[in-house]
Amino acid sequence: MSIGPVAVLEPASAEMRARIEYLCEGFDLRFIDDVTDEDMSAALDGATYAVTRGLRFPEAVLARAESLKLVHQWGTGVDGIPLDACRGRGISVARSPGMNAPTVAEATLTLMLATLRRLPQVQAAFRGGQWNQPDLWREARDLGACRVGLVGMGAIGQEVLTRLRGFGCEVAYTRRSGPDASIDAAFMAFEDMLGWADVLSLHLPLTDASRHLINAETLAAMKPGAVLINTSRGALVDEAALVAALTEGPLSAAGLDVFEVEPVSGPNPLLGLPNTVTLPHVAGRTLDNFDRMVRHWSSNIRAHAEGRDIDPACVVIP
Repeated sequence: MSIGPVAVLEPASAEMRARIEYLCEGFDLRFIDDVTDEDMSAALDGATYAVTRGLRFPEAVLARAESLKLVHQWGTGVDGIPLDACRGRGISVARSPGMNAPTVAEATLTLMLATLRRLPQVQAAFRGGQWNQPDLWREARDLGACRVGLVGMGAIGQEVLTRLRGFGCEVAYTRRSGPDASIDAAFMAFEDMLGWADVLSLHLPLTDASRHLINAETLAAMKPGAVLINTSRGALVDEAALVAALTEGPLSAAGLDVFEVEPVSGPNPLLGLPNTVTLPHVAGRTLDNFDRMVRHWSSNIRAHAEGRDIDPACVVIP
């Protein structure tokens, strides 16, 4: 049976489109050419399903999608989808929890290692002709010698914890719901973790409660020389306060895959600091994860089209 029409609200190259079409055999797929409301609306005209990835799904665009029955997030975070409007229209919303966790966890450790070993500074000096780097011995750190604090313990946090075991570092976690006896790590209150951790890594969704969780006050409470890692959502961090903490202390470095405003199209001082490693929200972007994610959301859409239930763990709005 033909399934769709399915609007994929993500700009994609011809090669990427071909890969999605290969993985979604039997789907009537529509792609957008540009990141505009007009392109999205055109793709959604008559569409039964929509898949959204890194772009926000404007409520005004949703209002014009009269045939839509299900919006599926290509990933976990649904803060870019107008959930109240979907609920009011009776449009189901689903996501792919945990599917990208192994890939994002690897990227998280990559950022930890890059910041602790001062790779941006080392590379800049080396490319500038400097072979000897006499200060590196007292500036660079071993991950295994650090205390790592994980803020949030969902699927990605647990994958990060698993990988940290191989480095032998001391790890603690915190989360709003409290300790879990099944998690093989020490639980610590967030306020206590700030002054304890050499590396503070964020792994929680963006909500009203978590917005700007990392701010001038919490940054000031962090351990001198600490490193901040964020592969979750940019708005968890007050970027102006982070810039101050990176230039004036107490932080020595930050590894960031996400930003408050995405895509970053104008001046952002975080991109120019010598002690930051910055990525354009690509922690989950590998070929292996691409295939895994597309297979997951397409199987959920197929189930919906065939009248079968979607795994309740994936359902945000039934």
